[in-house]
Amino acid sequence: MICILALSTTFQSAEAIDMALEFVQQKGASLKVIFVLDSGVPGAIFEKLTDIGFIGDKPSQELQEAVAGEYRKQAVAQLEEIRQAALSKGVDCETAIEQGEFADQTLGAIMKYAADMLIISRTRQSQLSRLLVSSAVDKLIRQAPCEIKVFEA
Repeated sequence: MICILALSTTFQSAEAIDMALEFVQQKGASLKVIFVLDSGVPGAIFEKLTDIGFIGDKPSQELQEAVAGEYRKQAVAQLEEIRQAALSKGVDCETAIEQGEFADQTLGAIMKYAADMLIISRTRQSQLSRLLVSSAVDKLIRQAPCEIKVFEA
């Protein structure tokens, strides 16, 4: 059995990580952990900073590169932490960093690894909010060709 744990800066929780490690350990499964550097996150950050007047109309290239570099550095550190936790539990674990839109990259990883299960997390939302705003998690629930466990934090 192959299980994917998909993470990004906006889609992760310590509980989901613990759940994934516990689940694959119990099942004797292999764990693939992907961290998606979601291409929309830096733009959203700069849009908010511009809206509140913290930065000018257009952020500098250096600022954009610094944010992207920090984002990647956090991903590398978190993946290594998860890999070490998996090793301590005797879980076969492989990690990867992907870049692009979260749902698309996650669907690609499911196909690439022929995954049997996907574990993801999302923040709790009201039913009305879910109806009004379709999310990457909703897209995965509709399109993933494998079983999905969604941890709501």
